[in-house]
Amino acid sequence: MSFLSFLNQSISRWSAGPSEIESDFQIALRQNLSSLPPDCRRLMREGRYGKILSAGSRFPYDEPSINFAWGQLNSEMAYVPGGPVNLSNDTITQVTDGFEVDTTQQEQVHVSGLYLDRYCITNSDYMRFVESGGYDNPDLWPEHILEQVLHFNDRTEQPGPTTWQNGKPLKEYANHPVTGICWFEANAYATWIGKRLPSSEQWQRAGIWTQTQVNGGEPSYPWGNGFDQSKARLWNHDSLHTADVQQFPEGSTSNGIHQLIGNVWEWVDSQFYPSTQPGITANLHTVHAEIRGGAFDTYFPSQATCQFRTGQPILRRAKNIGFRCCIDAADLIAENDSNESQEEGNLP
Repeated sequence: MSFLSFLNQSISRWSAGPSEIESDFQIALRQNLSSLPPDCRRLMREGRYGKILSAGSRFPYDEPSINFAWGQLNSEMAYVPGGPVNLSNDTITQVTDGFEVDTTQQEQVHVSGLYLDRYCITNSDYMRFVESGGYDNPDLWPEHILEQVLHFNDRTEQPGPTTWQNGKPLKEYANHPVTGICWFEANAYATWIGKRLPSSEQWQRAGIWTQTQVNGGEPSYPWGNGFDQSKARLWNHDSLHTADVQQFPEGSTSNGIHQLIGNVWEWVDSQFYPSTQPGITANLHTVHAEIRGGAFDTYFPSQATCQFRTGQPILRRAKNIGFRCCIDAADLIAENDSNESQEEGNLP
């Protein structure tokens, strides 16, 4: 399966910080959801507000539904302004006694503005997808993978992640990142909910943009250059399992994106393939997708930076890999779209 590239025109619009967003959403929650059309009520209950806000939607939604959906989006996602990122481009080179990896090469790319989930998708979130029949809906899966979908089961042969039993997660893990899902399962969930997986450069931009220096230098972590074990769950914590997504708030970005570093690796929408010096060929036996951020069992902090890139087979269903979703800002209808001056009024 080919991977999509999602670089759109730059969006310069900025939005409110987390505390203001939360306040606005609490006001929105007091609105009477029952006043919305039935289809919108269902989408909002399932967290599928991205369907309502999609600029490419075939169905027109009423203004109250759009406003309510924006309130939910601003609560659950954070805006990441467009700008440059320096992608590390580890290259296999030949030396006298064999081969080595050159880690000094970089490629600067531009990222357009996007909204990224504040938290990784939790077991509770993923449960809605399973209960809605996500594994039985062929529209969510590439045709060539449909036979494999029949084998995407939990420990008791029910459709779902490998970490679940009897078609559901353990209660104490409801608010932990969902794991035990392959790249295709993450992508199917993202399609169902009206979002998608971020690209490698979009994920990195979310982690570094508030700390990037004037000369273009990037921080290793969302909080700076030094690793701090109080801000992320890596191997140096006693518990070798996932943590609640709301733990380690000190390690979040300044605009409220949590646990980009540690807890679980995150699938992104980029194929992983090692770069090589001319004349050298690297053969991977299976297609790999890129993963980012490190996990609870990552031993070296240097492998859990905003820049570190690695990959796993696209069908691997590991207990240390999860995901989060994004929406391109350019793909959303404007807030209060009926007001033609709204977008201009949001410019800084």
